[in-house]
Amino acid sequence: MDMDEVYGPVVGAFTQAEFIADGTFVQVPPEAGSAAGIDMPLIITAAARRELVAGDDGGEDVRLHTVLSTVAQAIKQSPANEVCYVVPARDLPSGEAATGEDQLIAISGPGDTGEPVLTLMLSNEM
Repeated sequence: MDMDEVYGPVVGAFTQAEFIADGTFVQVPPEAGSAAGIDMPLIITAAARRELVAGDDGGEDVRLHTVLSTVAQAIKQSPANEVCYVVPARDLPSGEAATGEDQLIAISGPGDTGEPVLTLMLSNEM
């Protein structure tokens, strides 16, 4: 049985690059990921970035490092074959527009050319 039989035909598809271009996703600088112990490309949804990282107080770099370090810790504590990680809100900073989301989701999957990419999103964005 193929996917079209189960879910119906695809009505639209976007590449990761298109989502970054339209502002849905934001690329995380590789050096920020490496500093937190994550050595794969990272993207974060605009909503998660707003809620957890953004702010006009000059603390964005610190909050991003906290988010990435917390994700790295969740990855280390998970089984080796895991691809989806849940990070509780109590371990995360709050950016400028906190909405009370209860967790951050980090999903490892293929990028546009098949490379592994870690996507960070709020739980309501899954």
